[in-house]
Formats: sequence, C-alpha cells, structure tokens
Amino acid sequence: MGPGLSVTLIHPILSYLIREGYELDSFCQFASFDKEILHQAEVRIREEEFDRMLEAAAAFTNDNLFGIHLGQTIELSSLGILGYVLLHCHTIGEALAAYQRYNVIVCSGIDVEWETDQRETAIRFNVCDSARQPSRHSVEGMVSSLYQILLKLSCRNIALTKLQFTHKASDNRSEYFNLFGVNPRFESEVNLICLENETMQYPIILSNRELLSTFKEYAEEARNQLLNGRTFADQVYKWIARSMPSTFPGVKDAARNFNISVRTLQANLNHEKTTYNNLFNKARMEFAIHYLKRPQYTVAEIGYLLQFSDPSAFQSAFKRWTGLPPGQYRETCSYS
Repeated sequence: MGPGLSVTLIHPILSYLIREGYELDSFCQFASFDKEILHQAEVRIREEEFDRMLEAAAAFTNDNLFGIHLGQTIELSSLGILGYVLLHCHTIGEALAAYQRYNVIVCSGIDVEWETDQRETAIRFNVCDSARQPSRHSVEGMVSSLYQILLKLSCRNIALTKLQFTHKASDNRSEYFNLFGVNPRFESEVNLICLENETMQYPIILSNRELLSTFKEYAEEARNQLLNGRTFADQVYKWIARSMPSTFPGVKDAARNFNISVRTLQANLNHEKTTYNNLFNKARMEFAIHYLKRPQYTVAEIGYLLQFSDPSAFQSAFKRWTGLPPGQYRETCSYS
C-alpha cells in the first residue's frame, strides 16, 4: 500500500461504461489503460492517473457530467471494507464520521470534514495537496457518490440545502438540479454540500453493531497499514491470500515460507495482537464474500471451493464471521 488511490476505484468506471453499452477494449485502447493492473488489488495509483481516466471516459462517452453520473451508480460493496463499515453504522452522522476516518483506504487525494451550526451541517471536500488541482469529474464524482451513499444508507430522501464547487460551471446546469434538487454555485471558495441537521440522526436500516465492530477492526488495520507501512501480520495475511484458493496453507507452511519457526511466527503475530487462525479465517471470509458477489456460484459450490467439508459447515462458519448466513448476505450485497 501507499499514498494515492486504490486501483479498485477503476472498476466502477469500467462497469459504468459496460452498462452503458460501450466496448471495454475500445475504451482501454482509447485511454491507454492496461487492464492487467486490475488483478493487483493492492496497487495504488496516482491521483493524476485517476483524473486522466475520468477525463478519458468523459471524452469517450461525450458526457460532460461523467463524474456526477458515475457517482450516482456507486455501490457500497465497491468500496470494500469501507462500504461494510458504513452499512453497519447506527446513524448517518456515525457513518459520515467513519467515512472521514477510513476513506483514506480508498482515496487519499480528497478528504471530508464538516461543521454544524444551529440549522444545518456543511460537509466540505478538501483537496489534500494544495499544489494539485483535481479534475472537475473527480470532485463532482466524489460529491455525487457520497450523496448517493447517504441516500442508500438511510433509504430516505435527503434534501440538500446548498451545493458549491470551486471549478467553473459546465454547460448543462439544469442536470445538477435534477440530480441534487438544488442549484449549485460555481467558482466558490470550497467544494461542499449542506444538509439539515436532523439528517445526521437518520437511522441506517441494515445496521448491525456486532458486524460493525468486526469490520471496523479490519478497516482500522487497513488504515494503519496504509499510514504506517506493512506489519508482519499484513505480510502473513497477503501470503495466505495469494496462496488461496489453489491451496489453503497451515501455520507450518507459513513458518516455512518466512523461514522461521512456528513458535516465532506465533509470537510475532501475538505481539501484533492477532493469530494465524484469525488471519486465515479473514482471508477465507474475503474469498467467500468475493464469490458471493458472483451469482454464477451457488452457496454450496462456494463452500466446496473454500474446502469446507459440506455446505452446512460453510454456512455456520460464514454466519460466525459476519453474523449472517451466506444466502442472506448475498441478498444484502445485492440490495446495497
């Protein structure tokens, strides 16, 4: 990991183009983009490269509001661990606080902060590098996606009281009103949206405190790895994940790979407040979630792919990990 943006942010761009009927290979050639990088989930790309992809997509589709339209299609599941944390927060205000803390896992180029007065809450979108001027599509896409996230989490209409952008106006101003319900002000000092204070107390329908605690642990670990560098536990986890699903390595295999004794490996992991079994189950859970997002696999097939003795054993383990049986979790992902 490193600064910049997760390469997974490219997926929504390509998915959007495919849904709109565009040919993927033609766009990749147009944008000089190598699709192979998408198979490397740990890769971080520069903010400038992401901006370039958005500009290329806007030109390829001849859509001057590509960023906003892309943001409207955001799915919580596409945000990875951040999305799962947001889904299980108790209120919109709590989700916004989690978004502020953990968004660095997905994007370190723009962060959010907010302040509240007697009537409304103003959410600002700040560019972290003052020397950088991000693409209009990048800023509008982040504003649009956060607004859509709040709508999906609350399952209620959220009326904005103000919308501001620092960049110049585009040609089609009426589209902003259609999408946000308010006319924006351009060439402002800050990028922001404002909403009524009561919105912060809106409950999140699918909130589950037990799951929130679990996913927050993973999010905190990912955030710390990004900001402080890779830990030994992270190295072990990545090695386990790379080994799966062709093999499911045991602790002796891991010790042999790192050229240390089992006792030393366990002591090092214990020092970082984890165990090999925790890392192994985390990797297994991530693979299970990966397969459950793909309807071509049945729950039983996923259980066998993950080398459970029978489907019921997989269902019991998955419910222990996430609090939901795999079938219900698949429905939740489809909903979000």
